[in-house]
Amino acid sequence: MPHPMRRQRTASRVVSALLCLAGVSLGPVASAGLPDPLGLEQALGSAPTHPRVQLGAEVLPRFPRRQPLFLDCHGLAFSSARGLDPEQAQAGGPLLSPLAAQQLEILERFFDVILADLSFSRYSEAMAVAYIQFDRANVRRELGQYSPLQVAELETTYQELRQRRAASEAAQRLTRALLAQALGQPGDLPRELHPPTLAPPPRDLPELEGVVAAAVAGNRWLASLQQGRGEADRRLIDGELRLQAVELILRLQALGAVETYARSEGLWRDLNLEESRVLYEREFRADLGFSMSQQTKARMQEQQVAYCQALAWAELNALQGKPLSPSAGD
Repeated sequence: MPHPMRRQRTASRVVSALLCLAGVSLGPVASAGLPDPLGLEQALGSAPTHPRVQLGAEVLPRFPRRQPLFLDCHGLAFSSARGLDPEQAQAGGPLLSPLAAQQLEILERFFDVILADLSFSRYSEAMAVAYIQFDRANVRRELGQYSPLQVAELETTYQELRQRRAASEAAQRLTRALLAQALGQPGDLPRELHPPTLAPPPRDLPELEGVVAAAVAGNRWLASLQQGRGEADRRLIDGELRLQAVELILRLQALGAVETYARSEGLWRDLNLEESRVLYEREFRADLGFSMSQQTKARMQEQQVAYCQALAWAELNALQGKPLSPSAGD
């Protein structure tokens, strides 16, 4: 009988061959002009030359902003984004300067690309496992060990994961197109991103009144909006400032609970993978693929939480007229 490791390597080669025969690309579109890999600081450095920043407050036709595919920070924090205005679900806002708003969009799009790549890895691993299980069952059906119903069920699972992998690959391309647009280079899709090293977030949440006072004192764009306005306009602007600050502080508070849950699940998946590896080495388990894909899913959730926290702090800083400071370095 072939050794389990040899069977798994053979099956993996079969999966790769099937993907190539199906014409599935194994990588995103390459860029002709952007650095490869592209770092976050390099990406943020392109914000000042973006047309939105150069035009400033000039009136332009309004084009709908696409929501992030994976970085649903509002939904992650508050459990649901139903009924939410798409503009409100995204970073930035009218109280920020065009430069700060563009930097936040780049930050959001950069994180979304990384999460899209993690999603693609997750479904690639899961699809490979599902194919191996379907292929084995198909062989055993010919020996009378599996029924046609069991084989059909496994094939359906494999086809579902194959479809999800194809959707994830499409998401890789779309998130890169959105990032390229945010960089002001819509014709150049970045191929590889260098994941940033995020600075540890502050331990304590800011006080609402402190954020509002700092924004009034340090946000020059906000001050310019209030100049020459009537009393009613100024009250509306002050109310929007307070509302944005409240939403961001509450989002950070809620994300703290999500972070604890994600860390707990990540630890569980690590331990489960280690146990599966022991069983696999003792030939009590045929493969490790399912445990590996579940670990990838947990890692993706941890990254999503970390990115949403970094984005919320960056928005708070921008609202107060401070630098975003999203990372400790590339």
